[in-house]
Amino acid sequence: MDYFRHKSVWLALTLISPFVFFTANYAFKNTTSVYKTDFGNGLVIYADDYVNSGHWVFDCRYSRLINRQPLPIPLAKLRQANMFTIGSMYELSATDTQLAKAAIRAITTQPDWYESLRYLYSGLGDNSNLDTHVFDLLAQHKGRTWALRVRQHIHYDGKSSFNIVALSYDPETYVDYAKALEVARKSCPVAQ
Repeated sequence: MDYFRHKSVWLALTLISPFVFFTANYAFKNTTSVYKTDFGNGLVIYADDYVNSGHWVFDCRYSRLINRQPLPIPLAKLRQANMFTIGSMYELSATDTQLAKAAIRAITTQPDWYESLRYLYSGLGDNSNLDTHVFDLLAQHKGRTWALRVRQHIHYDGKSSFNIVALSYDPETYVDYAKALEVARKSCPVAQ
């Protein structure tokens, strides 16, 4: 009988321990995290580990990570990608969306067009894992300058997929790497 009691205690501890561990870990992260974004729906993105490494800056306003040294363009993966999905361009009017899609198609048919891409910022997924890199490129099409944004989605298996959008270029509102890094440094309540 004594053996049975001890066995059930150990079984109960074994079943409850992971729950207690994850709850304590969540509570610890939530109370000590400085660089985080709470989306209000139970999803919180934590970037403390990245910022504390000294290699990244977190943009608390837009929930973006920006590497202090621009990341290289994933040229090999871009060359292997046989298709780029055109993403949604909600901020453009219907007419401008059609012009943007035409510009994307024209620009991406040029050989090695992606070699002029520049790193812009990175993103964290639901589990606070690095899962996105965004690169940009300024290009001309029919007398108009477009800011192309290529988003590299890094999947759990390490493979990448890419989507691309085009935004109207306005030199006054355009955000490049240097400006994004500057904005990110000032966006959090604690210096980075």
